[in-house]
Amino acid sequence: MDSGYVNFIALHDKFILKPGEEINIRYFRGWQDQQEDVQELIKQVNQLKDEPLQPYVDADVKLFSQVPVINFENEDEKLVYIGAFNLVRGCMLPPTDSARHNFYVFSRQPLWGWGHGHQVLHESLSMLAYAYLDPLSAEGSQRVYIDQQRKDGLIAYRHGPRGLQDYPHYSKELGRDMSTTSAPFFSWENWEIYKVSRDKAFLKDAYQSGSEYVKWLEENRDTDHDGLLEWGPYGIIENVRDWYNVVFQVSKERHLDVDKEDISDELEDLDLSLMVVKEMKSLAKMADALGDAKGIKKWTEKAENLSGLINKYMWDDSTGFYYHVDKKNHSFKFLTRDLKHKEIIGLLALWAEVAPKERAERLVKHLINPDEFWRKYGIPTLSADDQFYSPYVDYCCKWNGPVWLLWDYLIIDGLNHYGYKKIADELADKMTLAVVTQLKKNHNYWESYSPDNDIMNSPSNYIWDSIMARVLIDKYGKSK
Repeated sequence: MDSGYVNFIALHDKFILKPGEEINIRYFRGWQDQQEDVQELIKQVNQLKDEPLQPYVDADVKLFSQVPVINFENEDEKLVYIGAFNLVRGCMLPPTDSARHNFYVFSRQPLWGWGHGHQVLHESLSMLAYAYLDPLSAEGSQRVYIDQQRKDGLIAYRHGPRGLQDYPHYSKELGRDMSTTSAPFFSWENWEIYKVSRDKAFLKDAYQSGSEYVKWLEENRDTDHDGLLEWGPYGIIENVRDWYNVVFQVSKERHLDVDKEDISDELEDLDLSLMVVKEMKSLAKMADALGDAKGIKKWTEKAENLSGLINKYMWDDSTGFYYHVDKKNHSFKFLTRDLKHKEIIGLLALWAEVAPKERAERLVKHLINPDEFWRKYGIPTLSADDQFYSPYVDYCCKWNGPVWLLWDYLIIDGLNHYGYKKIADELADKMTLAVVTQLKKNHNYWESYSPDNDIMNSPSNYIWDSIMARVLIDKYGKSK
């Protein structure tokens, strides 16, 4: 066909087998632009018809020989573990154009254009798992950011073969366009990769790049200079939570344009402030590994200062939870809007190690309450007792209930920091159940999962579900 839309193609054939007889079937699938020469694609397929498969099997065996060997409790966990590594490996592509190192796409699903638009820092959390399979490749993916980092320190929203893509957006407050960055997980990712690779050359480059990036964030995401941070004017994609968010979204059905819909740049944002604390703490650890005494002192003090501001202004003792606050007066109100909605980002204070012990205990009580966050398939993005809670995954990018495996892993990481290993493992089991249920039902990993049911409709086979490999590594105590 040279026109029209095809949902699927069915291959049909008939084989007659005697009892006990078996037959091998090999099929080929290729993609190309309509403008490309179809004969070239056919030529490549024909070359594969007689290609011996054993060398590929041998290469995979060699590749997987690096991952931690785990004595799983059941076969399902093992299949999730292997599948998660294969998922991320299948999304990696070789260097091309402006990308001097290998990079990834969100998914190999060919019809999902947004998922082929280069790397983003929150998708790069999948490198926390991938480093155990191929640390050099994980470093290469991070080096794409380092190579393309702007001279002023910006790591933009996207990086890849087309270079830096910063999506400038108009700031009413500053009266000019501002570049768009992404949720800053950069230095934490690099530190976690280094813990596996032990590559000092990579660590040195990552430390320099991460230091410049945090400086850019301090200069461009704290426009009122009070120490707390706010998302940029295109926060609706910058803060990751880009659809149906109970705090940032103005209208219930998101019917306004982006500028009127998103208020995240008008708040002191808890999630961004916690992420920057984690960046600073990661840089302090890097400085320690590199023997930089001044760097240790600098980043430790910065992290402590920002942690202090978060605990002073963003903790509400009456509800025992962390929230965003109004940028102008640091209250839990924005105009007439109540900002005290228990979102998963309040629990990130455990991951960033910002919460004092007694506050951590109160957060964990919310976490394990089945009427709030302790749901069948994981931790929802919004507490189930909120009036805006919705557990349905009926399309992309919902943040008022669905489970996002990467963010649930952040909670696991935080729980382990505070000594709640048993609860962390129980959360890992919930996440595994969500994934296994879907793999058995439709053979897909999904962008997000319902916390309460098994009906899915969101982007499939999404790279960041590879975090499940890291979830299982941590559960069985195999992390380095």
